[in-house]
Amino acid sequence: MDLDEMLTAPQDVAAWQLADAELLRLIPELSLRMRQLEALRVRLMYQVDQRCAAEQVGASSPGNWLAGATTMTPGQANKIVKLGRELAKHPEVAAAFDAGETDYDQIRVIVELLNKVPDPDAPARSDDNVATETDADGGGVDDGENVFDIVGTDATRTEACGRYLLYAARTEDSTTLARRAKALDQILNGDKKNPDSENAELNEFHASPGLGGRVHLKGHLDAASGEALLTALSALSKPRPGADNRDGQTSKDQRTPAQRRADALTHIVRSFLDSGQAPSEGGERPHINVFVDADDLAATTDQHHHHERGHRGRRRGPAWMPWLGPISLDLAAQISCDADITPITMNADGNPIDVGRTTRLIPRKLRRALNARDCGCAFPGCGRPAAWTEGHHIQHWSNGGPTNLSNLVLLCRFHHTTIHRGDWTVTISKTDGHPWFTPPTWIDPRRQPMPAHNRRNQLPFAA
Repeated sequence: MDLDEMLTAPQDVAAWQLADAELLRLIPELSLRMRQLEALRVRLMYQVDQRCAAEQVGASSPGNWLAGATTMTPGQANKIVKLGRELAKHPEVAAAFDAGETDYDQIRVIVELLNKVPDPDAPARSDDNVATETDADGGGVDDGENVFDIVGTDATRTEACGRYLLYAARTEDSTTLARRAKALDQILNGDKKNPDSENAELNEFHASPGLGGRVHLKGHLDAASGEALLTALSALSKPRPGADNRDGQTSKDQRTPAQRRADALTHIVRSFLDSGQAPSEGGERPHINVFVDADDLAATTDQHHHHERGHRGRRRGPAWMPWLGPISLDLAAQISCDADITPITMNADGNPIDVGRTTRLIPRKLRRALNARDCGCAFPGCGRPAAWTEGHHIQHWSNGGPTNLSNLVLLCRFHHTTIHRGDWTVTISKTDGHPWFTPPTWIDPRRQPMPAHNRRNQLPFAA
């Protein structure tokens, strides 16, 4: 099928009927056409801008009219208008864009660099040969090729830089091209004192509780801080086969890269709070605080009446945290498994009348014993390091469960949540004193117990 024929009614194209060879041929052709159409839109908007056509129909600006005529944001629309104005100054770059040789993001990188070229109309000199100095940022120029073979000996500085980056754009995506352009900028303009990319005073970080109960993060960091963050996240966000598989079988990590980075950030924050090195806040070392009624917590963690808790009398109130407000009792139960507990007696009006001594549920000595026995997350197929785990009360302490080795197991945050959902159960074997996990029937109809991860070579037996 011909591409032009398909584009007459793209919604009617039966993609599933196309042969593999046709798909592999059509997609690059379509991508080229999309680049050309993107360039055409920029050219058309430039004419709208120059003729003041948008203002004549009542719009405040060309960008405002484009945003209103389409579903793009004002920011996107204004970028298109601005690009049209810039390309009018650089006809060779505009021609490459019109031909589909570069995409929209690559062109923006090139135009941004051209605006920074010092003495733009001066002739390019031999010391502007940047091929050997920028090749380290990723291919694009052959090692034995002189830059003037690409840009020409009679080019101005602006023309030379444009031709050089257009040549590199043949084999580099916009991210790699941006690195090359940044290196070129440093060569032409020298190292700036405290450039924006390295100015820590411009750093911003927003952490805002949303209406749905989740926290939304947004921000940007200087190069040094960002490198430190990415280094820390990289070490903790590598795929771990079987680490997040609820069926206990070793398989590829099912988390997306974004989910792995979120887990890594959570681990960094929790490790910092657990270290005790954070400065005090309100007279205390900062940590997660949860307020919950003891009776509600006991009803939630009662395994025999877990599904009946909605009928066990009036619930006194929601569990809640100081920053995010109400949370589910299930989450409160999970957090309280391994926590410092401070009993507070309230009167009928909700006023505190007595505050008890804060106690650590799992003392350090007991935690060390757990580390020695479980060697990390005990869930079958996981084995995350002990430093990444939480102590789980098999019978919750609010229902009389003791805090000892026979009632505790180490679980990573993911598998701690899995156990609290109730599909899997865990017990400490009276025979060997180690955790054994019983899968739900949809995984194993016989519900044969499975040993802890560090004892995965043990033969199953009834725990």
